[in-house]
Amino acid sequence: TVDLGKYRALAISLRGSLAGNSFFDLPLRGQTEVEPLQAFGEEVAQAITEMGLEGQAAVFRTERGVVISLYGAVLFDLGKADIRPEAAAILDRVAASLARIPNYVSVEGSTDDLPINSLLFPTNWELSVRRATTVVRYFIDRHGLEPRRFLAVGYGEYQPMFPNDSEANRARNRRVDIVVLSHSPFPRGRPEPILPPSPGLSP
Repeated sequence: TVDLGKYRALAISLRGSLAGNSFFDLPLRGQTEVEPLQAFGEEVAQAITEMGLEGQAAVFRTERGVVISLYGAVLFDLGKADIRPEAAAILDRVAASLARIPNYVSVEGSTDDLPINSLLFPTNWELSVRRATTVVRYFIDRHGLEPRRFLAVGYGEYQPMFPNDSEANRARNRRVDIVVLSHSPFPRGRPEPILPPSPGLSP
């Protein structure tokens, strides 16, 4: 018989020593509670509903984990990478939920297919990456979340969720996905070199 309370206490105590390499989101045998990653998704989905952001945000489960998609101008003005003041409320709710689970988080920026060419953002690649890193910095600087948990990724216009055939669809393709990963994104075990390392260096 597993004592769920003791299991959770043990999980919390082990997080630091395991440096985030283990995830405590798998359901225990005989456990009747909703597993933590599912509970996280439901909590964020409820926050989106309470804030009236249906149609501007979505939460769904994939093989990678739970994805929170924030569309269009929820976070950023067109062509910009500065978080809008109005976005603080939803990011604060997401951060509070992230603080209660140990999982790695991949923050992924995407744009529509309209080209951009500015001093700060020569292409959509730069814009999408900057938006991702801006959200990561918000979680770390504003809420003190562990930096080692986060990845920042930019896809430019090359991962659309919808056809870029209308302004409504383009707005939904201009998005940031906050992906709470169900497994570590980092390989385990000793790597097998294809090119031998330089003398004095080892993996």
